[in-house]
Amino acid sequence: MLYTRNVYLDNAATTFADGAVIAKMKHCMLEAAANPSASYSASGFARKELRLARQAVADLIGANPEEIVFTSGGTEANALALWQARGKPVVLSATEHASVIENAKLYGCNITFVFPDSNGVIQPDEVEKTLTPETALVSIQHANNETGVIQPIQDIAKLLKKRHCLFHSDAVQAAGQIPLDVHSLDADFVSLSAHKLYGPRGAGCLYIRRGTSVRPLMAGGGQERQIRSGTENVPAFAGFGLAAQLAAADLKIRTEKEADLRSQLESGLCSLVRDCCILGKNASRVPGICAAYLPGISSEWLIAQLDLQGIQVSGGAACASRSGKPSHVYSAMGLNGMQASEVVRFSLGRHNTQDEILYTLQCLGEILRKHS
Repeated sequence: MLYTRNVYLDNAATTFADGAVIAKMKHCMLEAAANPSASYSASGFARKELRLARQAVADLIGANPEEIVFTSGGTEANALALWQARGKPVVLSATEHASVIENAKLYGCNITFVFPDSNGVIQPDEVEKTLTPETALVSIQHANNETGVIQPIQDIAKLLKKRHCLFHSDAVQAAGQIPLDVHSLDADFVSLSAHKLYGPRGAGCLYIRRGTSVRPLMAGGGQERQIRSGTENVPAFAGFGLAAQLAAADLKIRTEKEADLRSQLESGLCSLVRDCCILGKNASRVPGICAAYLPGISSEWLIAQLDLQGIQVSGGAACASRSGKPSHVYSAMGLNGMQASEVVRFSLGRHNTQDEILYTLQCLGEILRKHS
């Protein structure tokens, strides 16, 4: 039977661009199409849009505009940060996004992993145990993309003050989801991505703290303060800027709503599935992510069954799903391979409603009854 509804609960993978963002990008493609590096007057419109976008993104995270370097997304931002430690010892959380772990491997870094506690939290004293005089960089994800768990970034930054190593935080899942001030975080690098906050794909940035020395990942025309060469994608960055403004404007109301919907969802899941466990439940989490371990229920099977009802969820990060391997995040939290394959991630967004949550729980209940 074909479904008649569409309930999107995979916002941690990507959000759909806001209508105003799409309109902004279209306007820029028509009215600010000139190369912003050119000297003729038409390029002034493009430069203005770029300047406004940089200011808006900086405002979202409490940065100065000159500390924002635009990139093609969170992956490139993470790569640029890890490039600074190429061939040297680095410390990463075992729950980092693949773009941090795999780029550290690609750049020949000597990696030491810090494992979380059972709630998915990286404890600062565990980070400190891994540090050596040779450690070049520490990277700890601000909010995890598979569990939503928020890490104690400020406490970790404090212990790194005594060390001569760089500190990077992947804040792709945090920016626009919780209040964020990079100066209080005291990190050297912070990564963001537009498509996680209702902006376009193919746009992101790396916050680089003023005074931090950076070697470019690639060379060319010297754009972005000679840190990230290439003709600027003005429409995408302008869309990113507007998305950042919109995220800041409705942050409180939106996150309160998402937290309430998540609470209803988790209560329902625990009522429907015996021994259901919400990963990271006892830790601070971004409001929209729920990773539920459902014993005895294959996540791959359940995802397919829910999809037949027009409900989109995931088993974790999209990149992990493609690999066919258990999530390294869930494994790092102590789940074995079978248990990790029984985790379903629901991630809420701006447009989700209570009716959609009730519909999801209703469908889930019917699915489980038919296959019990």
